[in-house]
Amino acid sequence: MIVNGILAIFLTTFITVFIADLGDKTQFVVLTMSSRHSPYRVFGATVAAFTVVIALSVFLGSLFSELLPARYVAIISGSIFIFTGFYTFFKKENKVRVKGSGSPVFTQTFLMIFFAEFGDKTLLATIALTALYQEPLIIFSGALAAQVINHGIVAFIGGKYLARMGEDYLKLMASVFFFFIGIIILWGA
Repeated sequence: MIVNGILAIFLTTFITVFIADLGDKTQFVVLTMSSRHSPYRVFGATVAAFTVVIALSVFLGSLFSELLPARYVAIISGSIFIFTGFYTFFKKENKVRVKGSGSPVFTQTFLMIFFAEFGDKTLLATIALTALYQEPLIIFSGALAAQVINHGIVAFIGGKYLARMGEDYLKLMASVFFFFIGIIILWGA
């Protein structure tokens, strides 16, 4: 029974983060950088940046779960998901333009991904899921696995296939998903 619960939390995190990051600015950074530089270096920097960002968000989620009663955590988490659904739907995503610089590819990619993720929907989702489920290692693993697969596809396969799915479709799919998860969490609270 415990394994089923852990697997459910892992899959919930994986699916949430994977869908939330479709068509996100970090994908455009990885796509642009890997079209100009070695996809292996770009991918390595991307994984390193996400490892740090996800660790920070899991830490914040754990902190919130210790400071607030479980019911409040569920209400706040559900509200964050609903807000993120609306935000994703109505936000105009700016295309990230990558300019050449004198910094090494790894450092440039790492910093661009790292700073692009602050305040992003995947960061908020990871904080909310950690606070809700109180399983930081499982949440970390699910979120990192989603980002590694998501951005690995972008770095190595590129926009050939992603361009076929319209941005509006990806945005709508992520919005509906966040809204749905938020309703489920609030219903349980």
